Amino acid sequence: MTRYRIRYSKEGAARFISHLDMVRTFERVVRRASLPVSLSEGFNPHPKFGFGFPLPVGMAGLNEYVDLMLDSAMEPIQIVSSLEKAVPPGLRVTGACQVEQGSPALMAQVERSVYLVRAARAELPGEEELKKCMEDMMGAQEIIINRRKKDGRHVPFDIRPGLLAFTLKEEVAGVVIEMELITSSSLNVRPDEVIDAISERCGLLAGCHLDFIRTRITGRGGEDLFK
Repeated sequence: MTRYRIRYSKEGAARFISHLDMVRTFERVVRRASLPVSLSEGFNPHPKFGFGFPLPVGMAGLNEYVDLMLDSAMEPIQIVSSLEKAVPPGLRVTGACQVEQGSPALMAQVERSVYLVRAARAELPGEEELKKCMEDMMGAQEIIINRRKKDGRHVPFDIRPGLLAFTLKEEVAGVVIEMELITSSSLNVRPDEVIDAISERCGLLAGCHLDFIRTRITGRGGEDLFK
């Protein structure tokens, strides 16, 4: 078996495909593409693949990854061509590379995610206020939010250790907040939690329409996961 890392984007209507439905979609895609995919054992075999950290429903992703096991080796360009013909609208396969044998699972390698959050200028307060709030948050020792648990309880949670970088960029139609967050099994901070913290601490962005995009995911120390 040979393991390949597939790079794809998820935009448009595909943003609203849940992670579980994304798994099912990819199962159909690899079958339509007629790739020599490795199958699990058992009564109901499934293609062997593994995704990175799932995207929340409604969020676009520009550089997402899934690892795929094939029974025989193929040229990466052939894999991309076959998959690209089979994906539904909103999904695009943009690259493939062979993964070194013995490498950890993709989920275990992911440590960081970079997000863009766009806000229309007409809905914003003064941009200097927002910039100052972000600078204050980066200088804070802790940023406590109330995180909702699966049982419905809200518990205090410090997101500051997971906030690595935070910048504000201006566009013609509005502004873009770029944030780099820890996304791992030991600590996972979501971009909506950072926005909630801005709202609670500074009274900004509450009620604004925001577009969230994950631009890339990386490994330990920002290591590129696609080589």
